[in-house]
Amino acid sequence: MRYEITLPEGVPTGERVVIGRWHKEIGDNIQKTDVILEIETSTTILEIESQVEGMLGEILCDAGEEVSPDDVLGIIEDDQPEPEVAVADGQEGEEAAEEEGAGEQTSGEDVTADPSAEEAASGSKASSRTAITDRARWLAMASGVEVEGLSGSGPGGRIIVRDVEEAIAQRKGVPEVTPKETAVTTAKQVPLSPAEQVLVQRMAQAHRDIPQYDITVIADATHLIAWRKARKDAPRITAIMVKLSADVLVDHPRINATFLGRSWRPNTSANIAVAMDTPHGMVSPVLHDCQSKSLQQIADELTDLASKAREGKLVAHDTADANFTITNLGMYDVTTFNPVIWPGQTAVLAIGAIRQEAVVMSGAILPRHVVRLTLGCDRRVVEGAFGARFLIRLKEMIEAAKL
Repeated sequence: MRYEITLPEGVPTGERVVIGRWHKEIGDNIQKTDVILEIETSTTILEIESQVEGMLGEILCDAGEEVSPDDVLGIIEDDQPEPEVAVADGQEGEEAAEEEGAGEQTSGEDVTADPSAEEAASGSKASSRTAITDRARWLAMASGVEVEGLSGSGPGGRIIVRDVEEAIAQRKGVPEVTPKETAVTTAKQVPLSPAEQVLVQRMAQAHRDIPQYDITVIADATHLIAWRKARKDAPRITAIMVKLSADVLVDHPRINATFLGRSWRPNTSANIAVAMDTPHGMVSPVLHDCQSKSLQQIADELTDLASKAREGKLVAHDTADANFTITNLGMYDVTTFNPVIWPGQTAVLAIGAIRQEAVVMSGAILPRHVVRLTLGCDRRVVEGAFGARFLIRLKEMIEAAKL
């Protein structure tokens, strides 16, 4: 039997998905739950596991190719026979009658072919022959290969990358004119990974479509630093900011909201994405229902998600349904920066480094630990006063350090 490999359930609808890399090659034996390939979305890298045992018979979508939920990525084959399709007696009788009638017409009279019908049939065949994947089309264009003359080996005669590569290999004996090399053409170019391409697309969409403005406040974190120093294995600053932000979000529905184009929806759960730097690029795993979790639960979950993100083992649920994003560059000694709102969300919080500065208090200049918080807001939903009230409340909670 042949089993189709498709995208797993849980991949967000409308999300751009590309093939990362295949873990198996054609002809490899596959056991159930073996990782077959990786796919990359705008937020993470997901592994697709096999649901059956067999052999990888076909790879229909190559690394770097954009795919949709309807696409078949590959085929797994086993030794089981295909199930027989039962044909109704009435249908068999009709087919037999058609065949008999066709035989009588052919033997009894000379049938002249309709030229227009032949042209239509020829056009239909040509159309089926030129069905081609996006990746194969771009490779053919870049290599000067005429796709009309190729025979596709994919489903329904679809031309895939392997077909174009074979055509290129057949032309190797033809001499080509090599362009003159210059400093520009010889310089090394580093292509964006599929995940980076998706991120670029979403960030460009945010700058183009979202009327974003940023507001910044300075919070006194002296008591917060003292609270951490007094505790062994105290949670990291990012975990603390997630917890405090979740507590504030429940009272600020326009900040904890989803923009829907002509309307917006307040969310009851504080699902907070945390931007993380990984060897695969930036990803933003999500901590769900933070408003109902303790600080220690959030800290433990954040540590687990960070480990999975570094190893490229995040699953679809780990990156889904974020309502709000936090990004922290304080560990790089960045004091303030302007974050970019993720499309669909209405705000994003940037956390700077906690530094000791001279602060005037009651007429005296004192050394205090301060942190700058910048809130990026979507003006379509969050007016200036709404954003300011959120930041002021968050500042009060940081300064009180009641955790």
